[in-house]
Amino acid sequence: MPPPRILVLEDSILVAMALQAALEDRGHAVVSAGSLAAAHAALEDGPVVAALLDLHLPDGDSSALAVFLHQSGCHVAILTGAADDLSGELAAVPRFVKPTAFEEIVAWLDQRLAPPA
Repeated sequence: MPPPRILVLEDSILVAMALQAALEDRGHAVVSAGSLAAAHAALEDGPVVAALLDLHLPDGDSSALAVFLHQSGCHVAILTGAADDLSGELAAVPRFVKPTAFEEIVAWLDQRLAPPA
């Protein structure tokens, strides 16, 4: 059985590649998208158990996608280069302000995906 999929939505190709490599090194299956449109297309191919979402993208803001995935039971974290004020339903979503060490993001994800003790 293949590992569960993780969505990385990031418009910076270098950040996306490095984050994907860090996650794959830990045995995660990663689906990368550089735009909201690509993220929605990736989700049509099947569900994801976790999503790391850049907030500001060339084709829009990922807040609605973050809320939708979070409400669906997906583990979601926002990756942002700005000190955005996340309010409403996004207030419950963890935020990593770039630059954040990939090890910190991977550790957060590993904790969420670890089997119950």
